[in-house]
Amino acid sequence: MKGIQQKQWFEAKVKYIKVGEDGKEKKVSEDYLIDAVSYTDAEARTYLELSKFIQGVFTIASLKRSNIDEIIQSNDENDDRWYKGKVAILDADELTGKEKRTNQYVLIAAKDFDTALVNANTNFKDYIVPPRIAQISDTNFMDVYPYSEIIQEFNPMITYEPNSKVSYGGEIILLEKGGKYTRENLTELCK
Repeated sequence: MKGIQQKQWFEAKVKYIKVGEDGKEKKVSEDYLIDAVSYTDAEARTYLELSKFIQGVFTIASLKRSNIDEIIQSNDENDDRWYKGKVAILDADELTGKEKRTNQYVLIAAKDFDTALVNANTNFKDYIVPPRIAQISDTNFMDVYPYSEIIQEFNPMITYEPNSKVSYGGEIILLEKGGKYTRENLTELCK
């Protein structure tokens, strides 16, 4: 039986030559956080996401697993920085009754430290026992790329994985079973 791969966060350090507003070239190094299921997936997703806006050649200088457990996003366009929060989760040990503390790490979108604290507390307000924010620090992450569902245009030449989603005839179709499909199969699924 195959194990289930869980998504995790990877930190990618990317190097490239950037042309400034003054027209001068400058070597830059930027950090990104990528949601992926493996190193191979993280590397592929980094190239896929960053090739959309980086002109020219870039390299992934380093790629490592992150200890980030959760991303706290914001709808406020002013929250354009990423802060790392250490969150203390307090729980009672069932056998001894002693308080047990577990730390988790979150990445918080905010404009400054105060806003990061507010956004984190707002995120945790509905918890039965809200965790305590033990620490907040600034990061160098330029952007965060959560895993997004990939919907492909239907191609009868492709063998699809189970539960793939394809676009066909203006509709999104879930292919529950893996394998090859024909246009006739998809037409039947649309009915």
